[in-house]
Amino acid sequence: MPMEAWCAEHDGSLKLNFHPCARHSINTLPLIVDHLRLLIGPEGGLSANEIAMTTGHRFTDILTGPRVLRTETTVLTAITALQVRFGDLG
Repeated sequence: MPMEAWCAEHDGSLKLNFHPCARHSINTLPLIVDHLRLLIGPEGGLSANEIAMTTGHRFTDILTGPRVLRTETTVLTAITALQVRFGDLG
C-alpha cells in the first residue's frame, strides 16, 4: 500500500509520526486513546514533502528525544514509551 493511501485512511486512530525534529512529546498526548496509528520513517527520515503530507492527514509529530535513532531502534523505543503512557490498547 502506498504511504499516502495508508496515511489517508480514517479509522479513528490517534495518528503519530515519530521523528527527531518534532515539537511534541508523548507526554503531551491525551491520556484516553483507543487506537494508535504509528509512522516511523526510513533511515535518513521522511522527506519534507512526506512530513507535510502526514500533517495534512492529521498526524501528530512526536519527538523521539535528542538522539537520532536507527529505524529498528525507534520502533522498540516508540512502542515501549507508548505502552508506558497508555498501557495495553484494545
